[in-house]
Amino acid sequence: MEASEPRGKRTSGAILHTGGGVLPPWGGAELTQPSLLGLSLHIITREELRAILLDKLKREGPELTAIATVNAECLALAHQDRGYRDALGRFQLRLIDGVGVALGLRLKGVKGVERLPGRQLVPLLASLCQQQGCSLLLLGSRGWVAQEAARRLATSFPGLRAGWYSPSTLAGPKMPQAMEEKLAGLLKRLRPKVVLVALGMPKQELWIDLYRPLLEEAGVLVAVGIGGALDYLVGAVPNLPIRGGRWGLEWLFRLLAQPRKRLGRQAERLPLFIVLSIAEAVKARLASLDRGRAL
Repeated sequence: MEASEPRGKRTSGAILHTGGGVLPPWGGAELTQPSLLGLSLHIITREELRAILLDKLKREGPELTAIATVNAECLALAHQDRGYRDALGRFQLRLIDGVGVALGLRLKGVKGVERLPGRQLVPLLASLCQQQGCSLLLLGSRGWVAQEAARRLATSFPGLRAGWYSPSTLAGPKMPQAMEEKLAGLLKRLRPKVVLVALGMPKQELWIDLYRPLLEEAGVLVAVGIGGALDYLVGAVPNLPIRGGRWGLEWLFRLLAQPRKRLGRQAERLPLFIVLSIAEAVKARLASLDRGRAL
């Protein structure tokens, strides 16, 4: 007997999940969701996510919807760092990005797991902004990457206003006052409804959590941590073959493209994730067997 976990109830054609006691700004009750390494995650399809985001952009509620795209490194770090885990817990959606996370959930018996990598969310949100007449801001990455990504999005989605800002010298999520003032001025001029944050994990999630009040004051409705998605968009990192993307090999392509940057941290965090997720899956299955014997 597998230790399965429910996906949640359907509301208005979309699956709405919450976590950490945070209710979604688009409404709905707090629902059960699967967890891995102590962090609850949201299992929704691309179509369901699109419906949720479109509804959010139409309603223009006062609260920011913060979205994290979670991979194995993210979960391993959240397991070690309470501050990071708490920040993620305040996000309205924690989507499954990495193949390791998807496999970890499947080992626990969770069904219907669908990956939604950050690089897939960029064109999705650009399309919704074009449809709703909203502006979009790219924040982070290298300056030339962010600028070229904004240009390509504006070309691919005619009528879309796409701005960019690259605080590339940030050592942590906190910006110097001069940068904060510059960003505040840009937000006032562009009035973006969506901000895509490409500062890398964990900086981008901590940045969104720290600057939520600034974003809400500026009228931003959705903020998403997208990792290295802009590098794929502009060709700074080779795009995966279709099969590679389907198999979730983004992490391997990034490692091969940026070995100095990624090898050390992956060598530390990925083994930890593997050990912890296997132990959690075994524990869940043993608990399921015990429940079966008790019936």
